[in-house]
Amino acid sequence: MNLALCFCVRDCEHYLERIFKNIDSMKSLSMNIYCIFIYDNCKDNSAVLLKNYEKQHTNVIVKEIENKSPHRTIRISKARNTCLGIIYNHLKMIQYHIMIDCDDVCCNPWDLNVLNNTLNNVDNDDWDSISFNRDYYYDVWALMFDNFNHHCWGYGMNSRKVVEIMRSEIINKLKTSKTNSIQVISAFNGFCIYKTDKFKEFRYEGLYYNLRPLIPEYEVLKTIQYLRTFDLTIKLDMNPKNECCEHLFYNLSAHKKGCKNKISKFQIVSVQSEQQQPLKPLQQKKTQKSQQFQFSHRSNTKVKLTFN
Repeated sequence: MNLALCFCVRDCEHYLERIFKNIDSMKSLSMNIYCIFIYDNCKDNSAVLLKNYEKQHTNVIVKEIENKSPHRTIRISKARNTCLGIIYNHLKMIQYHIMIDCDDVCCNPWDLNVLNNTLNNVDNDDWDSISFNRDYYYDVWALMFDNFNHHCWGYGMNSRKVVEIMRSEIINKLKTSKTNSIQVISAFNGFCIYKTDKFKEFRYEGLYYNLRPLIPEYEVLKTIQYLRTFDLTIKLDMNPKNECCEHLFYNLSAHKKGCKNKISKFQIVSVQSEQQQPLKPLQQKKTQKSQQFQFSHRSNTKVKLTFN
């Protein structure tokens, strides 16, 4: 099995040695592992550590790129797309590529049993991409699932409340699932495996301008209606210049082409930052009307959605 581990690095000196240790531990899996590190604008010792690691190991690619956008999501999209370019243009034998964050969320030891079982599909799951659960599900920005078809920070003053709702529901969905994974539209959570041949035509984009055309108006309206059952007044921030999680565009593009994106109930990394504190979930209004609400794109309801 041929794997490509993809890392985007900016000022990750404090975590790199532990990332390297995790990579080296994967030798026990008897797989052909290639590592791609893309870095830019590092102000710490990250570049030196990466180059030393490259010299000491085979199948390691370290590349510096110019990345001057003021938008973080555009910068990291460029770095991730550079990883994909190396995979599809130079490492053409790769079967799975894994995007892994190179900071505190992935520096603790990786569970190689979970990783090995997932890659070898011991439970005969039919995923095309699969990310993993955590003690604290932190990456709500990359999520789309069920009634949530708009990015979580696009609700203006109510965005943080929407984040609470989405986190609560994804945790409950994972906890109560009778299978080892749940299907979603988009997820990342710091560590995600992709079937390389299934994602060949897709790329990362980090602006709402790119994401918005992928979401049908009726799906946005469905999301708004669902959130109103939590006593929220919803006003979307649809400024096309806003940053948007790059994983949403990548995963939603694949989803629309029939790819199955899933989240495993199991954990690869168990991490909870000291700054990450679980938020108290909002309570949904338990009215018969809200519970029975079904939204259809054939509805006569007309709501005009425009960019700010």
